[in-house]
Amino acid sequence: MIKVTGGTLRGRVLPAPVPEGVRPTSSRAREALFSILGQDLDGLSFVDCFSGSGLVAIEAWSRGARPVTAIDRAPKSLAAMRRNIEAVGAAVEVLATDVSRASLVADVVYLDPPFADDIAAWIALTAPMSRQVLVAESRAGASVPSAAGTLPLDRVYTYGDTQLAVYREAVGRRG
Repeated sequence: MIKVTGGTLRGRVLPAPVPEGVRPTSSRAREALFSILGQDLDGLSFVDCFSGSGLVAIEAWSRGARPVTAIDRAPKSLAAMRRNIEAVGAAVEVLATDVSRASLVADVVYLDPPFADDIAAWIALTAPMSRQVLVAESRAGASVPSAAGTLPLDRVYTYGDTQLAVYREAVGRRG
């Protein structure tokens, strides 16, 4: 059972079971993510790459981000994501494609590929998608580059076996 941790949907349980092979972002890491980004995301567009169950995209929508897009290519993930989004009434767009083929640009990009993948390669690939902030979730201790495109690495946070690498513009930081 996974719950939304903040915003207008706080406490809502997502009904779809987590698909096999999907590692949902822990509640601790999600709370930290939205503490880093700021609790109120009004006026910011948000893209959740490797969205899995849609949890982070739903959290962003719950906290005011608009528009919100969730990207995944796995059929079981897409089914779970759509069920969860519909159940809570979130207006999250779902893109059924490989992240490497997505041609979106957003204020905030959240990247959560499988821990076995090369996080640095995914950061380089998705950096052009982000206007202000890119957050990359990976296994704790994974090596990350000092910049994501034009966004410098701000800080790396570690929560148990998970790390969040935060890349953001130096001016006008939120959170």
